[in-house]
Amino acid sequence: MITNMIKKPKRLLPLLLAAVLTLSAFGAGAKQASAAAVTASPASPVSHYDYFKDAYPSLANADSHVFKTVTYEDLVRLFESQGTFAILIGGAWSNETQADIGYINEVAKQYGVTTIYNFDTKLDGKDVEIADSANKYSHYYVDLVNKYLPNLSTIYDKTDGDPAHLVSYSANGTPVVASKLQAPFLFVYDKDHKAEDGVTPAPVIASLEKHGASESLSYDASYFANSTLIDSYKTKVQNVLSQVPATEYDTLTNWEFIGDAFNQTFWSENPTYNPNIADGNKKVTIFTQGVDNYDVFEHVTYDQLIRLLQTNGNYVILFGGSWCPNTQADIRFIANQAKLKGIDKIYFFDTKLTAGIDVAKTTHPHGNEELQIRTNNHDLAYLYGDLVSTYLTNIKTQNKSAATPAVISYTKEGVSYTADRLQVPYLFAYNKENKDADGAAAPILGHIELMYSWTGAASNVDPAYVFGDGIADGFNNAALLKGLDALYSRLEAVPTGLAAVNASTNRSNDGQITGIKNKALEYKKANEPDTAYRSADSSLDAITGLPAGAYKIRYKAKPGYQGPVTASGKPRTPAEVLYNAGQSVDIVIAATTTVQDPPPVSSGPWPTTPPKVEDAVTTTPAAGNTDILKAKASSETDETTGETLATLPKETLTSLLSKAKESEKAGKSAVIEIEVETAEKTHLAQLTIPKLSFDEITADTDAELSISYAGLGTVTLNAAALQAISTADSTGDVSIIIAKSELTPEGQEILGDRPVYDFTVFVGDEQVSSFNGGRADVSIPYELKAGEKAEAIIVYYVNDEGGLETIRGQYDASSESVNFGTPHFSQYIIGYNAVAFDDVPDSAWFSKAVGYLAARGITTGTGGSSFSPEAPLTRGQFIVLLLNAYGIEEEISGADNFADAGNTYYTGYLAAAKKLGIATGIGDNRFAPEQTLSRQELFTLLYRSLKALEELPSEQTNAAIDSYSDAAHVSPFAQEAVQAFVESGVIAGSNGKLDPLGVTTRAHAAQILYNVLSKN
Repeated sequence: MITNMIKKPKRLLPLLLAAVLTLSAFGAGAKQASAAAVTASPASPVSHYDYFKDAYPSLANADSHVFKTVTYEDLVRLFESQGTFAILIGGAWSNETQADIGYINEVAKQYGVTTIYNFDTKLDGKDVEIADSANKYSHYYVDLVNKYLPNLSTIYDKTDGDPAHLVSYSANGTPVVASKLQAPFLFVYDKDHKAEDGVTPAPVIASLEKHGASESLSYDASYFANSTLIDSYKTKVQNVLSQVPATEYDTLTNWEFIGDAFNQTFWSENPTYNPNIADGNKKVTIFTQGVDNYDVFEHVTYDQLIRLLQTNGNYVILFGGSWCPNTQADIRFIANQAKLKGIDKIYFFDTKLTAGIDVAKTTHPHGNEELQIRTNNHDLAYLYGDLVSTYLTNIKTQNKSAATPAVISYTKEGVSYTADRLQVPYLFAYNKENKDADGAAAPILGHIELMYSWTGAASNVDPAYVFGDGIADGFNNAALLKGLDALYSRLEAVPTGLAAVNASTNRSNDGQITGIKNKALEYKKANEPDTAYRSADSSLDAITGLPAGAYKIRYKAKPGYQGPVTASGKPRTPAEVLYNAGQSVDIVIAATTTVQDPPPVSSGPWPTTPPKVEDAVTTTPAAGNTDILKAKASSETDETTGETLATLPKETLTSLLSKAKESEKAGKSAVIEIEVETAEKTHLAQLTIPKLSFDEITADTDAELSISYAGLGTVTLNAAALQAISTADSTGDVSIIIAKSELTPEGQEILGDRPVYDFTVFVGDEQVSSFNGGRADVSIPYELKAGEKAEAIIVYYVNDEGGLETIRGQYDASSESVNFGTPHFSQYIIGYNAVAFDDVPDSAWFSKAVGYLAARGITTGTGGSSFSPEAPLTRGQFIVLLLNAYGIEEEISGADNFADAGNTYYTGYLAAAKKLGIATGIGDNRFAPEQTLSRQELFTLLYRSLKALEELPSEQTNAAIDSYSDAAHVSPFAQEAVQAFVESGVIAGSNGKLDPLGVTTRAHAAQILYNVLSKN
């Protein structure tokens, strides 16, 4: 069957329009988490990150797993809690843990254990190994093991004197020693469990180290292929876990890890506020069980946080600690307001890696700064500094806002660095891929840094604050709630969940954009300037009263909140710091019914097809010293699938190659034209050419290849594109495919009923997408619909992320087709985007030109549905128009620029023009962007620009510059440009004059650009 030979493009058209509502410029960045590691609940606006699916490949594809990380603080809490728990010591850095964790998960799930708590003795997941005698912080491990796991020495004898089996530190000259648990170390724990004598504590009920202390295994491919070893290990895991009935295993909730942990820490520091003791005279409870939303928090380790910051997703993150009075003051409000906004996950990181806990001492947790990495010149301060400098690049803090910003200084590998210093609690929304409206990276979407007490300096947030009664009154609750409301109003890079509701007609104002509630958004018509953005009411479900058309909608600039830099009274007033507006997404409101003013435009004849040539190659001379070599392919159509497969006979290919060589030998260019006959039902056509013949054409000639798929379109590949296809690694035949499809119903709601085309090239089974500097010119038959304006027909390209990009393409009335060029193949949509301005009537001479530019977003007018056609055009404005017309992006701030480029809308464009040699200025590194342009200056600047871009029109007419009565008025510097544009038909003049000294208006510039673009 033919269908078995058809090559299928590697794209899924039904997903095409999913990204139209969420266009975003996500660039390549750090590592990508497993797709299963980042999820989003439909009921929650934030992402959920699964550390284990990300960090352990063996768990990435598991339906579920039983593991939960615990921080040092959590582990102490676990050890001090009643119940029976399964615990695993190990980390993602450990090859052995990586090898075994999947088997542990499998056995645990089969047995019925729902949770295994995982603690990593490397507090940063990499280097800070507290289970190492050489580490200055080893006492945190030794004291923990000796206090909570006293019976290890009887069931896990590592006291053979081998230093590798021990961890020790010196206390006043006396060594303190504990067994070194080798990862992965799995054990069952119950703090109240006793030995057989019924008296001696034996909290470790059963344990398993790796595959057993006596086994030495290499964890390579041979291990994973050895079912005997694996089965043996799984049996050992089963033996450990089965020491306790599955129904007797316990789990702790966020009440124990967060809610009660905060209460107990606060009461231990301030016993007179404890409502549970007789002399508690000031009753203060931070969290009330079953009432407050402490379940929203998830403690994360340093390694967990770093991996999370590297993944795509929308996260809310809190830096703080149960030891911190300011976190104690804020955290209940942070949690409960999150619940009101539907937020079900806040990741909670403590910059004290042990939360200030020292189990061998009675030190006040707030006073133990030994592992506070947010400390100047701490030996581990690089952990904090690298985190902030690498991932939180647009951070805003009170310290940073001060006249003399406070920073964290640290040394890494002998080099000194600094990082912005934040104060805890520091709550922020984060998306690593976010860029602001100017295209600058902005991963932090908003923050709150409100401290109620900051002891020790005149710049304290509240020097008069007395800890205790006023635990939530240091600023005031209203200020905190205002800050939370602002923060929680933006939790994603670009707005999602938006939908368009059609307007009833193209003249009514009853269209809507839904999905805006609780989001700080602003919107405008796509053709309006950025100054036209207007705020959406976040208390409503939709923006209403909208006419049909294209809109841009984005998160508006909004404040973050932090403490004031200087002290001034009480209650204190938080400082607002502004976060820039986000990038916009496109929403198209269609019209259910089109109300037509002019009568329907009748369509002309169907485009003519090349003359048929039976079993032979014919040569037809064409303009420009080119020979057209025409041949007809043999084709067959499967009527049931609508797929046409075409091939070329060997003798035809041989003849084409021979004639192309002859033409080039005679000094001519050669274009090989292949006609593929299709059927009425054909929606996909494929021409297949043997690779050997294809390679001979590309190797021995510079011919172009043009394929006409009757009724579907024509594809012309230049020599460079053919060369890119020929050099593909595969040796299979070359298949060039055109397929016509339709938009999904969702897509039609957004763009209307628009045709979709998919262009594909295969070499064997390898799909070739890019032509490596080559080009394909595409012509698609298109019949204007009633009321459609030719200049408003545009072409969209579907990029790799599923977003739509407008490319240079246009409707050609003479052939009734839509034509465009492309350096790669993809999916393309013939769109329609008519943009009207109140001051551009259809009868105006410049109407088509303005409509053409506006439809493609090259110009957005001057605001308020106006274009201001008679307004003079400045040099800066023209550069912006020119670069937009040719798809050239502006340079970022700080790029080399003209001395008078300033800091305004054209600044980045001038830098780009200077970099590309498009604009050379007027001398002394100046461009005079605010200076108006004469017509001849416009022609000269445009000519030099197009020459630099290699975009000068190649078409020639019989027009001559001396046919204009004022040709002598053209200055010498403009002669070359004016002559070239007259001869190519770009300049037609008016009433036999060129008016070279006249001031360029916006209408003039639009017409000239339209003339140039429509010829390319």
